[in-house]
Formats: sequence, C-alpha cells, structure tokens
Amino acid sequence: MTRIILSDRGSFLGKSGEQFRITRKDEPEVLVPARKVEQIMVLGSGISVSSDAVEMADDLGVEIVFASYYGKPKARLIPASLGGTVRTRREQYHAYDDRRGPELAKAFIRGKLRNQASLLKSFAKKWKGDRPELWQEFRENSNEIEALIPRLDSIRGRVEDVRDKIMGVEGSGAEIYWRTWAKLIPEEWRFPGRDYPAAKDHINSLLNFGYYVLEQEVWAATLYAGLDPYAGFLHADRPGQEKLVYDMMEEFRPIVVDRVVVGLARTMLAGHFQEDCRMTKEGMKIASSAFYGRLDESITYREKSHLIRNIIRSQASSIATFLRGERPAYEPFMPRW
Repeated sequence: MTRIILSDRGSFLGKSGEQFRITRKDEPEVLVPARKVEQIMVLGSGISVSSDAVEMADDLGVEIVFASYYGKPKARLIPASLGGTVRTRREQYHAYDDRRGPELAKAFIRGKLRNQASLLKSFAKKWKGDRPELWQEFRENSNEIEALIPRLDSIRGRVEDVRDKIMGVEGSGAEIYWRTWAKLIPEEWRFPGRDYPAAKDHINSLLNFGYYVLEQEVWAATLYAGLDPYAGFLHADRPGQEKLVYDMMEEFRPIVVDRVVVGLARTMLAGHFQEDCRMTKEGMKIASSAFYGRLDESITYREKSHLIRNIIRSQASSIATFLRGERPAYEPFMPRW
C-alpha cells in the first residue's frame, strides 16, 4: 500500500479516473492508483485537495490527515460511516469511574516500562564482548526499570485518585531510561536529555517528529476501533487534546520512535537541520521515510508476523473489547526482542 505525502506549497491533489493526480510546481504530474493508497498526508499550508479527490478517498476508506509541516496532527477526514458501536463509547465513559480506568492506565505504563527495558537490552547485546562495562550498565539499568513494574500492581483506587501515583512510577522509569538511552547517541549531537515538549536540539526534534507520526497512527486506530480519542484514563482531560491517543502511545514510543532515532542519529547530518533545530526539507524526507518505514515493518508477535501499524490497530480493538466486557483484561503490546 502507498501513502501520499504532500508538503510543498502549491501542490494540488486531484482525481483522474481511478487515480489520484498530484501536481507540484515545476515537476511532472504524478498519477497514483487510488486502490493502492491507504493514507493521504497534507503537511503545512498552501496545499489544495479537490472535492473529487476527497470523495474518492471516502469511497475507498482512505483517510486524509492534515498536519503542520513538522508533523503535528491538526485534523483528519474519515469516512462518515466510521465509528464502531455506540456501546463502545458508552462503556469507555463509564470505565473512567470504575476499576477499568485504572487498570488501563496501569497497563499502558506497564507496557511502556517493559518495552523501554527491552530496547536498552537489545542495544546492549552488541557490547557484551567489546565493552563489557557498558553492557553491564545497560543490563542493570534495564533491570531497574523492570523492577518498577510491580509497584503498579499495588496501586488501587479511582483513576482520578491514583493517576499521580501511576505517573510517578512512569517518571522514575523515564529518569533511568533517558540517561541510559542518551549513551546510544553520538556525542557530536550533544543530546541534553529529553525536552518536553519544545525541541531545542536536533535529537529532541527527531523524537518529537517521530511521536507526531505515531500520534497520527494511534489516532486513526482509536477511531477505527470505535473509541473516543479524547477520553483518556492515564492523561488528564484537556479541551481539544486526544488523551486516549496519548495513553495508547505510551507502550509504542520505545518501539516505533526511540529505536528509529538511534539509527537516524548515525545517518543524518547537521546540514539536515535549520538553525532552530527544525529539519530541512531533505531532513524531513529522511526522517519521514524512517518512521513510516518502521510502521510498515513486520515483527513477530504472539508467534505470528504482523505489520507494526496493524498491531497498533489490533491493540485499539483490544481496548474496545475489554471495555465492552468481551475480554478479562487489556494486555499491552510487549514483543520479545
């Protein structure tokens, strides 16, 4: 399947028969078979999409996402028939005030901590022979992160009352994780540590862009599962912010984004960034290819091979079935490395 990404001012997306027609200034026209397209991304301003193209996308179930030039989702067009069952959303709202709310919140962080620890261990393997002291440090810090997980099991109460405790466990893991992860980044990048949310350095700029890509994917997954993307459990409600999306992102951050940034830190150059640390057009192409490529990778999970993007949608469906009482618990995505 193909993803159409429009980021140049003056670009136009239209329809030609059963194909999407892309025109850009001073470039040849591009025709893309519509049935091979799964998503259309409109990044930045000064880009036009015809109503015929929108109608064809709707007929084929192709979502259109509008985002800032640097990937922050702004809006999306989805088929009007999409939405799952009304019961799913009713149960989602009720779950905030019963045991299901805190169970989901703890599960999201359980998955995140496990995947952070697993990521560090996977990188540590290459140092076991050549740099045993670094291997030992990564192993010990991974074990420290995993040792935090049982603390989640002892937390009881309504989500409103225990949210800070859950986030406190997450914060303890983050402190260990980021100071360890930083050692995977070449020294010339001078990574200062995770910066929320502003990016004043190149590595945080890459992390933020990657999380925006992940946000787009999770947002779509919640909608296809019939969930309300704004009604979260772990993250407190804020007007206009899709808190369930932020909840679901937690277990996927190390796998989809943090791992990719380690690779990008070795392939990208200072010239791929502007003075304010935002990426240039060429840098955006390299980073986009890496992050979207990661979503399209197949990994073994539960003894079968799955695309990561499909696993994200499967996890959203698992949340929905848990909320409807069709499964006893929600199990976060924790692959073997």
